[in-house]
Amino acid sequence: MVVSLVGVLALTLAGWWISRSTGIGRQLGTTMVVLVIGFLVTNVTGWQPEAAASAWVSGPLTSLAITQLLLAVDLRRIWPEAQRLFGPFVVALLSTLLAVLLGAVLLKPWLQDNSTLLAGIYTATFTGGSLNFVSVARTLQPPEPLLLMATAADHVVFAAWFGLSILIGRRWARPVKSAAVLLQRGDLDAPSRSEAPRILWSMLWGGVVLSAAELITALIQRGWSSCPSILVLTTTALIVAQLPGSSSRSGCYGLGLLLIQPFFTVIGLSSPVSGLLGSGWPVFLYAIWIVAVQGVLLLLLHQWQRWPLVESLVASQAAIGGPSTALALATSLNRPALAMPGVAVGLLGYLIGTYLGLFSVFLLGFV
Repeated sequence: MVVSLVGVLALTLAGWWISRSTGIGRQLGTTMVVLVIGFLVTNVTGWQPEAAASAWVSGPLTSLAITQLLLAVDLRRIWPEAQRLFGPFVVALLSTLLAVLLGAVLLKPWLQDNSTLLAGIYTATFTGGSLNFVSVARTLQPPEPLLLMATAADHVVFAAWFGLSILIGRRWARPVKSAAVLLQRGDLDAPSRSEAPRILWSMLWGGVVLSAAELITALIQRGWSSCPSILVLTTTALIVAQLPGSSSRSGCYGLGLLLIQPFFTVIGLSSPVSGLLGSGWPVFLYAIWIVAVQGVLLLLLHQWQRWPLVESLVASQAAIGGPSTALALATSLNRPALAMPGVAVGLLGYLIGTYLGLFSVFLLGFV
């Protein structure tokens, strides 16, 4: 596990250096660079981190990163932004459901008896993220080979859409100045430039929130065993972020932005395409179809309804990847005011994604 963690950290640091030291790296941003590096490493060398290392990065480390990012959120300034995300998010959910049902019918000759199982799994994961993927997979119990192919396809398609969203947002989004918090460029490099006391205060705040959230989750799960821990964590961090003493949390955003990068390195490393280009191509094609239809419909409606582009992209990412990736996209596009709204609608996806997945299976039972 230690060797795998060192490897992930080394790749992340390499991506961070490239994003700061090269012209193309500065244009793509750290998140996109580490995602591409991870993707290239696993597909060229075949190396992947151990499961325990990936779980630690995706679990405790990412929880700390999310906590740090949310500790910089001022609710009084994000409400105008939050209202604009709900419409695009609903469209993203409906577009996903439409694409899943239509794709299951069109691709049935190639997917055969797996079409209904994949429809349930893909509906769940592309309307609320990996939490719903796991929940529906446990319920439907697909064959292990099919589950592995679906997992790989999910990672590859998610990584591609996340990267494309960054490119679209940076190329065509209009600069926005609002009452929301806008960071200076230097704030994005905060961990490398911050004084030690700022980092120490940020870590102290993060540790307090994580400990409190863990205790509260344990208490809640005595009566509600399926309560998502991410729901408790984000709520706790959000409440603490409104407390006095905001100056002691001034380093939280920059630190959180750095700490979340290993998560995307692991995503890139978990996206091998070799198995998907053989017998798994129908599974891969189905995932591509769903995300492509959702993205195209949302971008078309964004122009028709005149929704801001970045808001539409963050809402799409909240559905496809969940709260943490919506938050990461918002910060990658230098729109931290959309971080908490993205998390909020992503949590809504957590709550309903599993039900939508099972609902799609029910509907396909009539086809």
